[in-house]
Amino acid sequence: MTGLALVVALVGIAIAVLSFRSASAARAALAARAAEDVKRGEELEAARKAERAARAEAKERRDDATAVKAELERTKKKAFEQQEAAKKAGGAQALRAEIDKLAARLAEARAEAEHQATRARALEKELEKAAAAVKRLEARPVEVAAPAPVAPAPRPAAPAAPAVDDGRLAAEKDRADKAEAKLAEARKRVADLEKDVKNVRGRLETEKRVFIVQKSELELAGDRYAELRRRHEALRKDHDELVEAVRQAAREERRLTQKEAARAEAATPPAAPEGDGEGEPEPGGSTAA
Repeated sequence: MTGLALVVALVGIAIAVLSFRSASAARAALAARAAEDVKRGEELEAARKAERAARAEAKERRDDATAVKAELERTKKKAFEQQEAAKKAGGAQALRAEIDKLAARLAEARAEAEHQATRARALEKELEKAAAAVKRLEARPVEVAAPAPVAPAPRPAAPAAPAVDDGRLAAEKDRADKAEAKLAEARKRVADLEKDVKNVRGRLETEKRVFIVQKSELELAGDRYAELRRRHEALRKDHDELVEAVRQAAREERRLTQKEAARAEAATPPAAPEGDGEGEPEPGGSTAA
């Protein structure tokens, strides 16, 4: 009986040692799992922080993209308004046509003035000739009256020639006055046309400067539009990348959560054998007693 009791005691001691070792191994496994869970929790928290940072950066990128879009719309509107203003004020061709018309009218007026001046000079020459003829005719009766005092009959006929010359002289003077009046009118018309041409040229120069300024502004707006478009495309690309990063972080978070839940479920069953192992030495101990 003593030998049997000794064997039973040894078996109980062996079972107690095995139970203690299994409990220690289970505690070490639980500690390792707890450390791994802590590490996973830290990784999960880091992933959540990265996700929040990515969301904040994505929101900032969206705000920048919205601002760029608004500025792009303003630039488009300004460019359209400048184009419309250029179309309305783009009467450069009309001004050139008007200048050509005024130049043609000026050339016609100058030609007419030259013609009137030539005619006036011719009339002045004719007037001088008529005046010389009148002087000659006025001097001729004096020379004829001295040698023929006896013949009274020709005296009434002598004034007839000067009367005709006076009428011709009056007609020539009238023609000369009319020519001078036409010449003065033509000169006045030429002066008015030159003034109009000068004004139109000034307007053309002003419109030309305005057109150059508007053209440079349109080119600047085009460059600005291209730059804004490039910025918009870059922001859009960054936004897509950030959205993809947020989605990837969310997927990683779900994966870590599922993995953590699976580990927790897998770690729950070994708790029952620990209780069974710890309770087994009690019968051996009582037997040994």
